[in-house]
Amino acid sequence: MRIKVLLPSIHNDKITEILEYYNKNKLPDEEPLKLLNRYEGGFRINLRDMKDVMCDANMKIKQLRWSNGYLVSQSYIPFDKEEEVLLYNALVHSLGQDNVLYN
Repeated sequence: MRIKVLLPSIHNDKITEILEYYNKNKLPDEEPLKLLNRYEGGFRINLRDMKDVMCDANMKIKQLRWSNGYLVSQSYIPFDKEEEVLLYNALVHSLGQDNVLYN
């Protein structure tokens, strides 16, 4: 499944709201959602067991990058289903049901 946002851009206040909603509603032992600091932007979740491993930074995180309004994993480590659904719920909470699709 993929998440699509129908808005041309998302204001920083809404991004903060998305992160706060996700992190408030995740299980306590799960890693928090953070912004992905890549050209395309997106969201990331650190892989707990990879913190001290010497490897490419993209191998230490799950990530969804923006591509034509979609959040996609491309060839990187994707979010699992539960993380994806929680991110979708955070987006709907912050941006409104009419502005987010999950297909």
